[in-house]
Amino acid sequence: MKRGIQRVMGVVPTRLPMPSLGNIFVSLKNKMLEITATDLEITVTAKVEILDSEGEGSVLIQAKRFQDIINQLPDVPLEIEVKEPLKVTLKGEGVGEYILPGGDPIDFPELPEIDARVSFDMSGEILKRLITKTMFAVSHDEMRPILTGVLIQLRMNEICIVATDGHRLSRIKRTDISYSGEEKDVVVPMKALHQLLQGIEDDDEPTIGIAETRASFTTDSQRLTTRLIDGHYPNYQSVIPEDNPHTMTVNTDDMMSVVKRISVFAHPISHQVKITIKQDSALLEAEDPEIGGRGEESIAVNYEGEPLELAYNCTYLADVLRQIDTEEAAFKLNTSNDAAIIKSTVQNDDEDLLMLLMPIRLNR
Repeated sequence: MKRGIQRVMGVVPTRLPMPSLGNIFVSLKNKMLEITATDLEITVTAKVEILDSEGEGSVLIQAKRFQDIINQLPDVPLEIEVKEPLKVTLKGEGVGEYILPGGDPIDFPELPEIDARVSFDMSGEILKRLITKTMFAVSHDEMRPILTGVLIQLRMNEICIVATDGHRLSRIKRTDISYSGEEKDVVVPMKALHQLLQGIEDDDEPTIGIAETRASFTTDSQRLTTRLIDGHYPNYQSVIPEDNPHTMTVNTDDMMSVVKRISVFAHPISHQVKITIKQDSALLEAEDPEIGGRGEESIAVNYEGEPLELAYNCTYLADVLRQIDTEEAAFKLNTSNDAAIIKSTVQNDDEDLLMLLMPIRLNR
């Protein structure tokens, strides 16, 4: 029960456009208990395993109060009974009895149905990886709503996931999926994908369905439906450099450690870290002139090219480094004004992960 409630609570809105949205919809039918929550954009239904049941029906229960009491109860079999007039009683061995007011199910919004034009299955482990490797680059700028979601591109036996906020970009492709339908591009809201990550397990085999305006993600234990973001995603491929001639290879963990230390002294607005790259070393520097603090540290690198001086937002740089799975990270560079391509030195089978980081103007 606790796991089921956790899976749906993330979509219960804190501000309620409708009073009924502060409730969860609990339904017992065919010996199956389902718990549903929605914010009208995203709907999550969790299936809860039950030991026994009598009768069928549904009721609304105050979401926050129900979660609070369930979280405080020990891990014992729990009996839930709905009595007239819509009173929900919880009791179990050694835990006493608790009564919550119930609501009329008719007040709950109608649950969305999806007539999926596109449907395919995928490993839960792979789906989680695709989301995790891109979600950090999603924009939070509500003035550009199309960038507040993740682009999903479906091609024959291929899926490509892209996210960008204009300063950084992450693109990951998989060529080992069994998809043979029409080419399809959709943009899924970040909140829906974040919610999906909370409920999906590595050994799940989610079925992904895509309709005209909605998408669904269904496993044995939950179903999430979300409204898609309307609009055309920018041509992200046009900003990916085709040929950055210089390569810097650096130990990923060492680079991350230095970036974290240097970031303490970065300007609170620009977050600038200056990097001066030579053949066998890179000097990272940051300075906050307002407080007079300054830090610098060198790190060993393997670099091919002319000495180069550039700057990045240290927060964005750290975000990118966290996605590198290999011992070393490869930076493909051109000039101080061109975007850098960052990749793992070795790619997983059937996968291509590429991240892009835009430089910022050096503060001299």
